[in-house]
Formats: sequence, structure tokens, C-alpha cells
Amino acid sequence: MGQSYKWLKDIERKRALTGEIEEFSVISVTEEVKVRRRVITVVHTYWVQKGENLRDDNNYLEPIDNPDYNLQLDFREYRKQFGVLTPNQIKEIRQGYHLSLRQYALVLGISYSTLSEIENGLVLQSDEQESLFRMSESSQAFTRLVQSKVAVVPERQYQSIRQKLVL
Repeated sequence: MGQSYKWLKDIERKRALTGEIEEFSVISVTEEVKVRRRVITVVHTYWVQKGENLRDDNNYLEPIDNPDYNLQLDFREYRKQFGVLTPNQIKEIRQGYHLSLRQYALVLGISYSTLSEIENGLVLQSDEQESLFRMSESSQAFTRLVQSKVAVVPERQYQSIRQKLVL
């Protein structure tokens, strides 16, 4: 209770099932959060139903139109403060080698779904995954990594990846 906030705007939203109009105040709150055991300061956005106390964080709702908005802000700020690659940078590395998500994930030794979630900004890569992405920025290091996978990558996939990299 007693949270410090900044009012941004009032909005109305129609409930999908009932057609009833709901009114909200959109506020911002500066908060300290932990991401990967590190504390960062982020300005979060919340919706508060009209008539509710704007200082009471029990009334704070994640933005209804994008419930992951604040989490995405946390990831963005973490990446910025600690020099972690962004989803777009990771995607650009992969595309620079002309590899599909599945092929790149196979070479890195991570699951396709995990790589997809990272590239789409839904999850933050682990420190180990960040190291793999950083290593793959170097074509020489990435080529050696591909060559080391000859025994574990299916032959057809390995040949397809090799052709794309022109090893």
C-alpha cells in the first residue's frame, strides 16, 4: 500500500462476452525487479479499474491487451544493462548463416522451441545459451562447432547445414 505511481491515461474496454464497457486508469510505477538474480529498475505499466485505489498494488492488473508487456520490458532492460544479445540480433546471426530455426538449434544443441521462444522475445536466454550465440557470431568458431556435430547430427541435416555454410 502507498505505492508511488504516475497516471498516464484513462481507457475504456468492451468485454468480449457481455459487451459491457469497463473503465481503467493506466498508470506507470517504477519498480525494482530481479532477473537472473540481478536487480534492475524498470518502469512498469498497470491497469487499475476505475474507482479502485491507484496507490494499492493489489489493484494493479497487467495490461489486458498484452499481459507480458512488463515482463518484456524487464527482459529488454536486462539485455541493455548487461550486454545480452537481443532476439533480433540472435535471429540476424542465424539468418546470416542461412539456417532455419531447426538447423541452428540443432547445431547449438538447444531445442527448436526454446530457440523460437528466445527469438520471439518470450524467454530470456540462459548464460550458457548467450555464450553459444556469442560464439556463433564468429564464422570460424561456428564452423568448428558445426564440424564437431558430425557424429550427432543426422547425415542429411549435417550435409544441408554444411552446404549453407560452404565449409
